[in-house]
Amino acid sequence: MKKQLFSLALLLSLGTSIVATAAPVLPGQDHDRDKISRSDHQDRRGGKDRQQDRQRRQDELARDLDLNAKQKSKLEKIFQDQHQQMQALRSRKGIDRSKMMSEAQDIRKSTDKKLKSALTKAQYAKLEAKRQERHRDMGQRNGWQQNGRRDFGGQRRG
Repeated sequence: MKKQLFSLALLLSLGTSIVATAAPVLPGQDHDRDKISRSDHQDRRGGKDRQQDRQRRQDELARDLDLNAKQKSKLEKIFQDQHQQMQALRSRKGIDRSKMMSEAQDIRKSTDKKLKSALTKAQYAKLEAKRQERHRDMGQRNGWQQNGRRDFGGQRRG
């Protein structure tokens, strides 16, 4: 009898959790996630906030690298071009993941060459150091270790 009650309670809890997580479908609303691209999803978050974030990061970079006005405008143009190229890449339909990753890497390499030519060697070295620091911080936040492997809870495997 206890097993039957336990089984019934388990089934009821699973049923209610499934119902609770299901989103209601409103008339005229399409919930097919495959039809919603990543950029469309991000646009609904508020483009103004992302633009302000991008501007804040550029201002911070200009301050950290001690850019002059000419360099600052060059970098803004470089990053704007990169942003447009990445958006165009994300909006392409039917492209497989490996090809998309490869093209994104090509865009980043091209951007890096432009940055190298717009900055002094010392400024570029500072930029690279900031990139490495950000990469390391992101890895630690996500639990990744030096060897690229992680365990649940971010514990080192090995």
